[in-house]
Amino acid sequence: MSKPKNTRRIPRKGKSGTKTSNTATHGRRQRWFYDVRQYALVQDEEQNTLLLQLPSTYDEDAANSWTLPGGKLEPSDEPKPGILREIKEETGLNATLQSPCSVARWTTRNSKKLAIFYKATVEGVKPAPVLSAEHQRFAWVTPAEVKNFHFHREDMATVLEENL
Repeated sequence: MSKPKNTRRIPRKGKSGTKTSNTATHGRRQRWFYDVRQYALVQDEEQNTLLLQLPSTYDEDAANSWTLPGGKLEPSDEPKPGILREIKEETGLNATLQSPCSVARWTTRNSKKLAIFYKATVEGVKPAPVLSAEHQRFAWVTPAEVKNFHFHREDMATVLEENL
């Protein structure tokens, strides 16, 4: 009987410069660790939903596509403060978190992602966000208008359709 091959991936550098990996080998079984993402369905007082457009300089598959406010849950983040921080950083808006509403997962060539979607509200009608450099445009849309937008992830369109 031969020894199992080490299936551990070559570590990659994380944001802090430390080596990270999303897999580990325990005996013969490989385990994946998910990169956790959080996104918010941010709605105003008239039920319009905020969408953000990724820049044209984003990777070729996602350039100019639409997404929701949110991003990676950092190791130091608690989930609810983490998504509120992302909304504030990306839009300048102060949101009130309502509840989790959906979960999705997908695999890229380098990792597995787990996304948690929340409902959130902001005061006023179509307040003007102050966008970070991560996005180039915004749109406040009605539930009927959502289908007219091309999303970075198909899961986002599905989550919006199911929760608006």
